[in-house]
Amino acid sequence: MEIESIQGKGSKFIIRIPLTLAIIQALLIKLSEEIYAIPLSSITEIINISSNQITDVQGQEVVLYRNMTLPIIRLKDILGIEHNEENEELIVVVVRKGDKQAGLIVDNLIGQQEIVIKGLGKYLAGIKYLSGATILGNGNISLILDINSLI
Repeated sequence: MEIESIQGKGSKFIIRIPLTLAIIQALLIKLSEEIYAIPLSSITEIINISSNQITDVQGQEVVLYRNMTLPIIRLKDILGIEHNEENEELIVVVVRKGDKQAGLIVDNLIGQQEIVIKGLGKYLAGIKYLSGATILGNGNISLILDINSLI
């Protein structure tokens, strides 16, 4: 445990727990044939949009969402997953980090599940957009997306 205090501003308490003990609620999503987990605490809502609602603003894809411009992140591009034919209707998981928001395009929603976060090990620890992995009930491994590094 760490405590950081600044007189007149407040204190910050940092509690570090081993990743093997971290249990979180997550939304399981599908990208092509792979299953990924998004921490539920980062998700504000899930929306459906038409692909023609996406516009380009200074090289960033965005969509008008609740009278705000929402940046769109195509997870397949970031994770290097091959694209198959894109649907006209897109599923967008809206995530938040502090005051920043973004919409993650996913292929399918699988459902909510409580997962145990496992470390990636020394060979995969440097992968930017992943925070860990989990073993699903059927024995398959699902990678956990690091929303902080995506936004």
